[in-house]
Amino acid sequence: MQIEVVELGSFSRKLQVKVPADRIAKELDQAFRRVGRQAHLKGFRKGKAPRRVLELRFGPQIMSDVAQSLIQEGYSTAIRDKGIEPVSQPQLEPYEEIKSGAEFEFAITVDVRPSVELDKTTGVDVVYPKVDVSDDEVEMWVRGRLEGQARLVEVTDRAAETGDMVLVELHAKDGDDEVATEPGTMIRTQADPYYPGVDALVVGLSVGDEKTEEITFPEDARTDAVAGKTLSVTVKVIGIQANQVPELSDEIAEELNYEGGAEGMRTAIRLEIETQKTEMARNQARANLLQALIAANPFDVPGGMVDQQLQMLLEELGRQRRARGLDPRSLNLGQAEIADLRARAEFAVKGGLILEYVCQTENLEISDDEVDARLQEMADESGQPIEAIKGFFAKDDAIDELKDRLLEEKALDWLLERANLVDSLPEAPAEEKAEAKPAKKAKKAKAEEPAAEAPAAAPAGDVDLSVLDGSIGAVKDALATGDHDAYLAELLAAEEGGKARKGAIAAINARM
Repeated sequence: MQIEVVELGSFSRKLQVKVPADRIAKELDQAFRRVGRQAHLKGFRKGKAPRRVLELRFGPQIMSDVAQSLIQEGYSTAIRDKGIEPVSQPQLEPYEEIKSGAEFEFAITVDVRPSVELDKTTGVDVVYPKVDVSDDEVEMWVRGRLEGQARLVEVTDRAAETGDMVLVELHAKDGDDEVATEPGTMIRTQADPYYPGVDALVVGLSVGDEKTEEITFPEDARTDAVAGKTLSVTVKVIGIQANQVPELSDEIAEELNYEGGAEGMRTAIRLEIETQKTEMARNQARANLLQALIAANPFDVPGGMVDQQLQMLLEELGRQRRARGLDPRSLNLGQAEIADLRARAEFAVKGGLILEYVCQTENLEISDDEVDARLQEMADESGQPIEAIKGFFAKDDAIDELKDRLLEEKALDWLLERANLVDSLPEAPAEEKAEAKPAKKAKKAKAEEPAAEAPAAAPAGDVDLSVLDGSIGAVKDALATGDHDAYLAELLAAEEGGKARKGAIAAINARM
């Protein structure tokens, strides 16, 4: 076989293959002999049919099979001998039918891993978010720790409030027929699952109070006797219990394993928040860095690589849904969401190629000591012995993957050290903004495609902050889906800079 590789671009290759006539004749002879030995043709004993009869009966199929076999062989040989690393499905160009006594030619186009040459890797402007911890944030985190120490206490000096647990005597009647009787049942005053609707009835009642109301119970009420029915319900309050959150004191701080009393707890929590925000800021800066480098060094990437990365993102979404107890097969993404994921995938591919280029040109490597240090860090964080962590990575053959991740981090840090770190980028002149607006609208109308982002952290750009427009409850529900996890840093900054609602900030921090 004669194989020639033609470069069609930075990442597209055409494999042109010629198979000589004598090879074609040999392959066809062997194919017809194989068929002839098995063929049952009327008028001929098995294996005795002449070649011309076999050609009339089986010729087109045999020639097609031989052609496909030679195409597969030619492609595999080209990949092996020419050092081709395909990143997409090969595309076979139309070819002339195979003929005995003639050469057979075909061509296959395939995308390969692109060779990237960057003009600018240092001195780019990169936004590095400021890290600031407010007293309100510290107090909110302190409150969260204290809420974990809350205890149920009897309430005698006030009426039942939303959030309380109320012990009641309950009677539910359908006319004269008593459907349900509870001499003593605990009612949650927030979404009671057994007697939904009774929770609103008991709020405002004190111990000893009695009240009757007609309640329509939903079909999903856990008490079958009342589910889906409209009943007359009478309740008498026997007792009220409330969650009592302790005030911060030196004793409570000690119970929570903080040294230095109440102030020591505040100091430790401030450091914890600062550490978390610092890591988030660094990850954000890394994403901003890659965006800046992609903008400074425009290049195209094969669609096959983007498709592979997109599939990985979809699989990750499926894993997230499984972790939340949802069926990953029910993941229904719209056109805009797919466009967003594809943009992220393209960003990830370009970012990976840039880091690969930096590692090669700057001879960056990861030593065994660096791997051991990261494994020790994982062991310390998880509270497991280092041997267990090493065994886990060895068992899954994940050491090479860990080295790749560490090498990417080293390349990112190398680039950050040589970047121009700024608080914000200068705004474009007004005339440039005016010119850019129509193009932006046209792009949105075409594909609803947002700015690309790294899978691990959202870069600066068009971030959907509309989730913050709703109530705190709506914000919590939206965050619970996990769909906004890549934008948590932006959501937090926007909330702190806007309404600064403690409940929303707490929900975002909890998600982080």
